Amino acid sequence: MNDDSQPHSEAAGRIRLFAEFLVALRFLTRLPVPFLRTLDPPPVCRAMGMFPVAGAMVGGISGAVLVLFHLARLPDLFSAAAALAAGAIVTGALHEDGLADIADGFGGGQTREQRLDIMRDSRIGTYGGLALGLVTLARASLLTALLALPSGSVVILMATAAAFSRALMVDLVWATRPARHDGLSVMAGRPSRNTTLLALSIGGIGGGVAAAFALNPAGSVLALVAAGMTVAAVRGLAMRKIGGQTGDVLGAAQVLSETAMLAVYAATLYLP
Repeated sequence: MNDDSQPHSEAAGRIRLFAEFLVALRFLTRLPVPFLRTLDPPPVCRAMGMFPVAGAMVGGISGAVLVLFHLARLPDLFSAAAALAAGAIVTGALHEDGLADIADGFGGGQTREQRLDIMRDSRIGTYGGLALGLVTLARASLLTALLALPSGSVVILMATAAAFSRALMVDLVWATRPARHDGLSVMAGRPSRNTTLLALSIGGIGGGVAAAFALNPAGSVLALVAAGMTVAAVRGLAMRKIGGQTGDVLGAAQVLSETAMLAVYAATLYLP
C-alpha cells in the first residue's frame, strides 16, 4: 500500500508545483499560460513560492534580448533599453507602475488617506515620472556595464536579480500587514511561512549559487544583502507613510531591490 501510494504522492506533488508555477506566471506576467484550467489552479498566496521561478524567466528573457542586441553590434545603451522594454512588455510594467504610484503618493500626500488616494489614481505625476526616469536610466547604465561579462553570465545575473527580488516580495507580503482592506495584495492573500521560506530558498540559495558561478562569490553575497536592505528600507518607509503594504509597495520593492542587485554586480565585476 505504501509502495503504491508513494509514486502517486510524488506525481501529485510535481503537478501541484507545476500548477503553482503557472499561477505565478499568470499573476506576474502577460505570457500565455497553457493547461492552467485543467490542473485545478491553487490560490495565488500558495503559488507565491514559485514567484522567483517566474521572475527568473522574466529576467532571462530580458537578458537574452540584451545579449542578442549586443551581439548584433548595436550600441550598448540601445541594447539595454531594448532589454528593459522586453521586461516591461512581458510583465505589463506591473512593478514599474507600483514604483511610480508610491513616488507620487509618498511625495505628494500629506496624510495617510491622501497618499493612498494618490496611489490609487491611474495618472502619473511629477514624482512618479521622475522616479521612473531615474530608475530606468540607472538600470540601463548597469546593464551596459554587465556587457563586459560573457553572454551566459549576463543572462544568469539578470535572471538571479529578477528571481530574488520577487522572492523578497513574498517575504514582504508575509511580514507586513496590508494598508488597505482591498487591492491587489489583499486579493492575492498572505502566504504561509513555508511558502515564504520556499520562495526565499529558491530565489536566495538558487540565485546566489548561480550568481557566484557567473560572477564571483563576494558579488553574489553582497547583492543578496543589498536587495534585502533595500526591501527593508521600502518596508520601513511604507509603514511610516501608510501603515502597511499595498501592491504598489510590493512593485516598488521589486524594482528597487533588483536595481540594487544589478548595481552590486556591476560594482564587483573585477573582484577575485
